[in-house]
Amino acid sequence: MPKRTWVGDSATPSARAMTNAHHTFLLLMALLPAIVSAQTAMTWVSDPVRPDETVLVRGGGFGAKPVIEFARLDDVDPAAANSILLNWIKLPVLQATDDALKFVIPADVKPGVFKCRVLADGSTSEPVILNRPDVWWIQGDSGANATPGGWLRVSGKCLGTDGAKIRVQLLHGNDTPSSLPVTFSDGWSLRCSVPPTLSPNNYSVRIHNGSGGAAGWCDAGTITVSAAIPWPSDTFSVLEPYGPDAAKEMRKSLVKYGQPVDRTDGIEAALSKAKANGGGVLFFPAGRYHLKSPLQLPPRTVLKGEGMGLVTLWWGAGRFNIDGGGQEGLPKDANEKPLDKLISGPNFAIEDLSIYLPLNHRTGIDGYGEVRLRKVRIRVDHLWAQNGDKRPEGLAVRLGHNFEISDCDIIAKGEGLKIGENGVVARNRIRAGKSPCSLGGSRAVLVEDNQFISTYPTAYQNIAGVGQDIYYARNKHEAEYVHQSDFSFTFDRGSTAYHGTLASIDGKKLVLATDPSFPKWADERSGLWRKAVVCIVSGKGSSQWRNVASFTGREWTLAEPFTIAPDEHSVVAIVPMCGRSLIIGNRFEDANWINAGFGTALDVIYADNKLVRCAELLNYGMASPDWLCPNFNVQCFDNELSEGLGSILVGGSVRPADSFVGQVTQNVIHRRARITADNSGGISIKGALREVIVEGCTAEHPDSRIRVEKSATGVLIRHCRAAAGDMPCDGSVPVP
Repeated sequence: MPKRTWVGDSATPSARAMTNAHHTFLLLMALLPAIVSAQTAMTWVSDPVRPDETVLVRGGGFGAKPVIEFARLDDVDPAAANSILLNWIKLPVLQATDDALKFVIPADVKPGVFKCRVLADGSTSEPVILNRPDVWWIQGDSGANATPGGWLRVSGKCLGTDGAKIRVQLLHGNDTPSSLPVTFSDGWSLRCSVPPTLSPNNYSVRIHNGSGGAAGWCDAGTITVSAAIPWPSDTFSVLEPYGPDAAKEMRKSLVKYGQPVDRTDGIEAALSKAKANGGGVLFFPAGRYHLKSPLQLPPRTVLKGEGMGLVTLWWGAGRFNIDGGGQEGLPKDANEKPLDKLISGPNFAIEDLSIYLPLNHRTGIDGYGEVRLRKVRIRVDHLWAQNGDKRPEGLAVRLGHNFEISDCDIIAKGEGLKIGENGVVARNRIRAGKSPCSLGGSRAVLVEDNQFISTYPTAYQNIAGVGQDIYYARNKHEAEYVHQSDFSFTFDRGSTAYHGTLASIDGKKLVLATDPSFPKWADERSGLWRKAVVCIVSGKGSSQWRNVASFTGREWTLAEPFTIAPDEHSVVAIVPMCGRSLIIGNRFEDANWINAGFGTALDVIYADNKLVRCAELLNYGMASPDWLCPNFNVQCFDNELSEGLGSILVGGSVRPADSFVGQVTQNVIHRRARITADNSGGISIKGALREVIVEGCTAEHPDSRIRVEKSATGVLIRHCRAAAGDMPCDGSVPVP
């Protein structure tokens, strides 16, 4: 603070006025750095990032000539306090505006964890750390919880790939931290074993990827470790009422063209015993079982067969097999009323058997609590007897929360799976006419190592309108109707409860300028809006989003305040949360769009995917007079596009053009993409969008090029190569 000189009352009024004015000026000058510093902030910084790669920084108060200060954190023991002074260096800034800038990590720096801050007009922002683990969600073998001897999964970015260096610890009070061994990590999701001796309790979780010393720790949230509650293991044979030779006789039904045997009474008798017992195991010896009615399973009941290839449960009319091409196996009544549910219950398991569903059904298996399906085969009879006028309907499996579907083989007429929260879908083969595994509404799910096959030309796999915390990895997509396939992986457009300006904002409290306008199919009472976010789409604070905590009319409360609050000119959109998903290492064949947002998508990673004979790798914010669906923070790394004319498209659609003035797509990274020699596609950047980095991409076909429309702003093309040199670029953008 400058030295203050006070003037006594003996001074003349004019002198006192001049002195007071000078004092006010000095006081304001002293406070100015703090005021500017509060306004200069970073709201989102792109990572992971390597040496000689560009970082995109969003925020505000950057001024006309911002400077980046950068330092690498030493890789000292993370258990020790960081006492080493940082070696800050100043780096040049590329394409600076008041709310966005870009800079390049020095090429000669060692890979690791970095720190950066913005200097603007003499003030300094709070620093941010790059490449430190950023955990999006955690889940355990018991859904939201874990059990001693079970597992813990941590998903997000920058988690590390060397399991020997990654540290995951559980902390409780002043107890010594418990270290969990890491059994798998690909940088985006890691799996840990929970020691069987770990005491049940509530634990804080923290993770370190091996770089950055003590500053490299990430607080990952909390997990409850609770002792597993075993289900009753008492076994009830469904053939007990039929005598000692029933199992031998039932096995005869396995002969080719053999018909299922009605054992409905025996199955219901076993279910009654399980219900009275508080659960148990219904055992099915080898054979084909015909059921006349749906099964309502008591809690903690297991349907267990002698083997997936030895036991079949069958609902249906006509004969089980078509004998020599005869008509006996065709459906008796194509117009029969669809069955609602065939197997349902609050928490149950099905293991080691096959289930054949009738042609006309709404839902095959409906589980709304803890459910697991292991080594289950599901078949829809007469898949070929479909109405060609419309896409086939019917759902094979719907599960709510805390579920597992593993090592199953499913053919579904319409949808294969519709899944909810805190579950695992792993190592399955699913063929479907509409969607193999619908992810709309899903949260905290791991979908990995599956084979998904389209059996209808317009099948798709999507996160429709709402969904988050999804790890979708190493899955293979195929299409049977290759010549006309529209099989896609999509983030489909949702809707908007409000888009416009604010009347006021005070921390977490905001008031809309006008009344919200909910869609007719999801009014204000819909649970959809309990999963909503407020996005700043233009103006001050642009490209931030926050979860909604509550709302009444025009008054909405955020879960946490914006780092940079919007002002009266900022335009916000209230949309269902769709995004924060990791699409990693998948193979997509014969698809149309493989997209990170046809409409809303927030914080999405696409990495190491292979697109074969696909139309586009796409992200695309959208606006109209009725809705405003922004697309923020999509990062794509190391993806490969081959065969045909497959392109990378970054776009923003506003229709009609005057329905929104601004950029609906913001903050997009495409790094190290490879367009192979047998693919003549390129990279297009067009429409209402801003802040795009295309870096280190290669194209091996001579016709491939980068095209940038004038409507796109803040586009940076860097180190993109073709077979004959730099990748050709149409559009006036900087190419460092």
